[in-house]
Amino acid sequence: MTWIEEQAARDDLLKDTILLMLEQMTLLRQLLLKVEKKLRQLRKGKYAITAALAMSVPGIGPTTAMLFLLEIGDISRFKSFDALNDFVGFCPDTNSSGETERDRGITARSHKQLRSALIESAWQAIRVDPALLESYQTLTKRMRGNQAIIRIARKLLRRLRAVLLHGDAYQKGVIS
Repeated sequence: MTWIEEQAARDDLLKDTILLMLEQMTLLRQLLLKVEKKLRQLRKGKYAITAALAMSVPGIGPTTAMLFLLEIGDISRFKSFDALNDFVGFCPDTNSSGETERDRGITARSHKQLRSALIESAWQAIRVDPALLESYQTLTKRMRGNQAIIRIARKLLRRLRAVLLHGDAYQKGVIS
């Protein structure tokens, strides 16, 4: 940031614009720090037990755990895994017209932040959980890696739901 300020001082035409952008970046960083501090307080306070359970699932870190807990609320409000799966947006979507039906992959109707966070978590999870890695390798034999990771993220969601419903920490390496 200091280097950019020095460069801005050299160019009179861009100086004001660059300094305004730097000020905006500074304010955004301060806001991000406030949000992260509040999330830490919630994770260590009200959500201490459920956040620890969620973070026991491989690939789920503090930010993803808190995003999941704050957006989902009470996990038992979803009657089944399919209801939770539909909410997150991992359910398949089809386009049908007359007798023609086309598979369009996963639905566009989703909780975009939560779905993205779970997909990123799935990439991390296959690095540390041998059962998920084995599932991913099996899936990539018949589909592209990006499609396979969606299925791994769905497994991760199923495991996260089970951990939160039963109140038991995740056991790494168990195939389900």
